[in-house]
Amino acid sequence: MIKRLLVFALLVITLVLASVQLQAQDWEGGLFIGATNYQGDLVNPVFTLREMNYGAGLVIRHNLNRKMAIRGNLLFGKIDGRDDNWSEPDYRQKRNFSFESPITELSLKFEFSPLAGRDWFDSSEKFIRKITPYGFAGLGVTFWDPATNFNLPDDGGPPFGATLAEVNEDKNSDFSTTALVIPIGAGIKADLTDKIIGGLEFGMRLPFTDYLDGVSQAANPDRNDWFWFGGAVLTFRIQEDEKKEDPLPMITDRDKDGVPDNIDVCPDTPGKDLFDGCPDRDNDMIADKDDKCPDIAGKINGCPDSDGDGLADIEDSCPNEKGLMIDKGCPKVDGDSDKDGVADSMDDCPNAAGPVNLKGCPDSDRDGIADRYDACPNSAGKSVFSGCPDTDNDGIPDSKDSCPAIAGSASNSGCPGISVADRQILDLAVRNVRFETGKNVLKTESYIVLDQVVDMMQKYGEYSLRMSGYTDNVGDSRSNLRLSEKRAESCYNYLVKKGISPSRLTFRGYGEANPVADNGSSEGRRINRRVEFDLY
Repeated sequence: MIKRLLVFALLVITLVLASVQLQAQDWEGGLFIGATNYQGDLVNPVFTLREMNYGAGLVIRHNLNRKMAIRGNLLFGKIDGRDDNWSEPDYRQKRNFSFESPITELSLKFEFSPLAGRDWFDSSEKFIRKITPYGFAGLGVTFWDPATNFNLPDDGGPPFGATLAEVNEDKNSDFSTTALVIPIGAGIKADLTDKIIGGLEFGMRLPFTDYLDGVSQAANPDRNDWFWFGGAVLTFRIQEDEKKEDPLPMITDRDKDGVPDNIDVCPDTPGKDLFDGCPDRDNDMIADKDDKCPDIAGKINGCPDSDGDGLADIEDSCPNEKGLMIDKGCPKVDGDSDKDGVADSMDDCPNAAGPVNLKGCPDSDRDGIADRYDACPNSAGKSVFSGCPDTDNDGIPDSKDSCPAIAGSASNSGCPGISVADRQILDLAVRNVRFETGKNVLKTESYIVLDQVVDMMQKYGEYSLRMSGYTDNVGDSRSNLRLSEKRAESCYNYLVKKGISPSRLTFRGYGEANPVADNGSSEGRRINRRVEFDLY
């Protein structure tokens, strides 16, 4: 009895250590329901179903990948046999030995499914499940306790067909009722649902003993007894809870100007996106940090030039009269044919009035570029564009700007693009939109990010949004494909509910395709379970 308990404890420890070393999501637990059948000295022919009895037990399976798994069994059953199963020779029926015994098996097996993933039926709506054949082999321990009837004659003589010495040797033999056993066999299994797996299997058990029936010397001591288990296996997929994820990273904006602090050049003073979050109090299109006169609008380093002589009022000794720069902005009376305040000796255009800073040459559009150098002399512009205008101040001249009245980017031919802050919202949505495990139900913490996506869609009314769902590679690929599309659809429904027009939204699921991380680790699989958002 002590030896049996030690062997049993050893197998339990083996199973526990295996489960600790193989932590992952894809576990299954369930039941075996079927039959046992004894094959030994008291049956004939060698393989018969005449001694079939009940069998049942518990099963736990860990899927290493789609083709390999480790499985533990704790099975119970009954075996029995009788000489009267023999049709010949006649002496076996006359001898009429019989036995019965409970039988228990605790084993650890390796399963291999070489054809995993193959479609055995047409990929139609009626045949969406995969049938997977597999083989198995392993090592375990079996326990039995036979009650043997040797049918001895009343006169104390030997039984028919065996000597009394053989019977006594069997009856008095101190044989062990615990033995190592090798289970080997095959079966088929299929996903009945996303979480339920059903199958049928048959397996021989080789215990390497001739005493399953308590009979050896009085029968055939050169042939070991054996038995088999066969029946149905029903398991349920057990997925561990997802790790508690870090809370959504905060997008801080201390000055509440709509420009996140991480890209705000002036994070403590409200400003404009156009100036990277810095203010322009006088609205002269020069940020205060670069404006020498931040409270008075002007064009010369942000300062006004009241008399238009090219000198800012703060540097002009005669701010209300045009003058020469050499005379600190004050006019000269003599030697100025065009009366523009620039002496003829210094005037590049002595017969056409012009400002001092342009050496007396005219500037029709008053953009600070002399007409003779201005590619657009009648439209105020910038020197960087040879005097041509950039109405929306997006750095693209109107002549090359497809949206001259709306600030945009060069990559969009001058039309509005998506700001860095808004692109961060899309990136956050990919990382932080979360669902209930194995379902398409949005977790409540996902609403914060999706509401930011709603605000962005309202901000960029000319854009549409594409949502693409993905999963990791755990489980059935078709189930994963359906789940990824359902999750993308959940995001779609949420945005529609929040007032975004369905005509601007599309969604699609791609299942296990396009992984962005290694599916071999829990963290990689978590990253691969995502919904991507793409504005176009």
